[in-house]
Amino acid sequence: MGFGALRSIIRPVSRALLSTRTVSSFAPISSPANSICPAPELRHLFNTFRPRLPWIPPSSAFHSLTDTRFPKRRHSDKPKRKRASLRPPGPYAWVKYTPGEPISPNNPNEGSLKRRNEKKRIGQRKAFILAEKKKRKAQMQEANRKKMIKRVERKMAAVARDRAWTERLAELKKLEEEKKAATA
Repeated sequence: MGFGALRSIIRPVSRALLSTRTVSSFAPISSPANSICPAPELRHLFNTFRPRLPWIPPSSAFHSLTDTRFPKRRHSDKPKRKRASLRPPGPYAWVKYTPGEPISPNNPNEGSLKRRNEKKRIGQRKAFILAEKKKRKAQMQEANRKKMIKRVERKMAAVARDRAWTERLAELKKLEEEKKAATA
């Protein structure tokens, strides 16, 4: 039988025992403080014994067994160490150094690839972002150019339609006049 099954059996029993015990033992008592001090703000100062509510179980032996939550983290008077024990000993990166000569920023030891690889990664990321930006800019320019061409084509087609319509109207007027002249 696992611990979970045992806990699920114990929890309701312990709650039932605690609720019956609290209801029977903590009956409301009329204290003289209530009659002396009518102000509700000052009543809690004089009232040393407060009846506990039955739905809030007091701490008991079962409570620690059945409680699944983690305890609250208490603050301490000195701050917690920042995992300094996990940091390897020694400097951040080993660098070649000859006394009297300046240290070159891009010349670490053969084994110290830490910052070099990091710089390379940063550079590659920046280059990729820049290339994508240029690509998007070119795509936008191409799309805008195509849009402008289509707009110009639509305007030219509209002008051509208007011109053709005016010519057709002129032809129809001529035909009407010829018909009128022929009938008259």
